[in-house]
Amino acid sequence: MKRCQKCYPNINRIKDSLNYSVFIIGLISTVISIAGFSFGDLPGVGLVWRIIIVVVGFFLLFLALFILIGDIYKKRINLDLNETQIEVVTGDIFKIDGWKVIGCDTCFRTQVDDVVISKKSLHGKMILEHGDASEIDQLIENEAQKRNVPKNENGQYEFELGTIIPYKSSVDDEIYLMLALTQLDAVYKSHTNMVDYERMLMKMWKEINDVYASHDIVLPLLGTGVTTFDDGPKSKNDLLRCMLCTLKQRNLRYNSKIKIVMNGNNNDIPLYELKGITKGWC
Repeated sequence: MKRCQKCYPNINRIKDSLNYSVFIIGLISTVISIAGFSFGDLPGVGLVWRIIIVVVGFFLLFLALFILIGDIYKKRINLDLNETQIEVVTGDIFKIDGWKVIGCDTCFRTQVDDVVISKKSLHGKMILEHGDASEIDQLIENEAQKRNVPKNENGQYEFELGTIIPYKSSVDDEIYLMLALTQLDAVYKSHTNMVDYERMLMKMWKEINDVYASHDIVLPLLGTGVTTFDDGPKSKNDLLRCMLCTLKQRNLRYNSKIKIVMNGNNNDIPLYELKGITKGWC
């Protein structure tokens, strides 16, 4: 499988700021020429000063555009990927309309006690505030029978990474797409690595496509919670690019919008650079 690739931070923002600056300077120069005005008409302004004025003006314009682009795309960006509309936005996943993907362990446990499942995790919040543990347990039992999933040595059904199980909650009448995101070790710590993460995403996109029924899909930035990457920590930027690259590699077309929701401080994610995904950097 083609691995998710890195790109230089802000390279597209720099290029576009330069291009816009050149265009604006050229436009201003054309207008001034048509008006019959030139720097030579200014008394006491020699060649050196003309060059300085142009260079300083260009730099200030570039800087202003660079800051403006960053501010506009600080918290939200819209992309078109494989003819699918993607929205990357900062917010609370439970407050955004759509079928919500919730990362779980491969056994879809429901024991929320800050040992097995953290009460502050999306998985824990779904069970405590938006769902019913007994409903989920019965759903997992039924799904395991339907998929012929055997019990493991601990007497639990363990599904393949990337498995999606839709759950309609009787508590808030919302649809939650429970995702087998990671495996838990003997002390209930969530572990993965980049190879398993990419493989999980590839299966996830296919399974979502099989069940989403043209509803908007809302996902968190997967892997940024309590998950430990055994091959080293991953930045939010790396994980976001990997989610988008695997979707592109899957070559699936969704009839609805996919919303990737980031929570907390995301100033370290250059959202404008995601435009590069349509230019082939995956």
